[in-house]
Amino acid sequence: MNVYLIVHPVPNNLKQIIKKPAYVIAVDQGLFDAYKQGVFVDLAIGDFDSLSDISLLDKVSYKRLNPVKDITDTEAALQYALSLNPAHTYILGGIGGSRLEHSYANLLLLFDYDDVSIITSESSVVKYREGIHHTKFTGFINIFSQNQAIITLNGFKYELDSYKLKKFDRLGISNELESSEGTIKVHSGSILVVYTKKEQ
Repeated sequence: MNVYLIVHPVPNNLKQIIKKPAYVIAVDQGLFDAYKQGVFVDLAIGDFDSLSDISLLDKVSYKRLNPVKDITDTEAALQYALSLNPAHTYILGGIGGSRLEHSYANLLLLFDYDDVSIITSESSVVKYREGIHHTKFTGFINIFSQNQAIITLNGFKYELDSYKLKKFDRLGISNELESSEGTIKVHSGSILVVYTKKEQ
């Protein structure tokens, strides 16, 4: 079973993204977003300071968090999700909107937790550890390192051979495939890969 966290702002096609069997957790205002799209929620988590319709809590099971805490609502929900031992956890949304700091914090979660990815309307973000990873994605492929990683890219417009990708290195942005399939080999370290659709 996969767990899906619905985090504001959300993709506009939640029902198409969520594949059953699934356990769905709405995080704070994500409950309102889920309700608008007709998505069933198993549990709502948050301090609910940003929930625009508090009456929605009457319709679901929920876990209310203390607003004074050392982690975000999203991270608290992620920790709960991982306690369920899911095959994978997807954060649906959480990138964009008026709170840039929350977007950045949500991206940082992928460095600290395994088997977690983020999906938005335009992009998906995954973490790759050491090994060979295949992709057929036809949009932009952007690669960033956590601390330092050594990577090789084959089948890409801009290929790399055992390149030392340092923390905050921007070299990996806006790459794309030159062939039908590319490989990303992580020799050491871990990387975040952002797959972004091209505008139609």
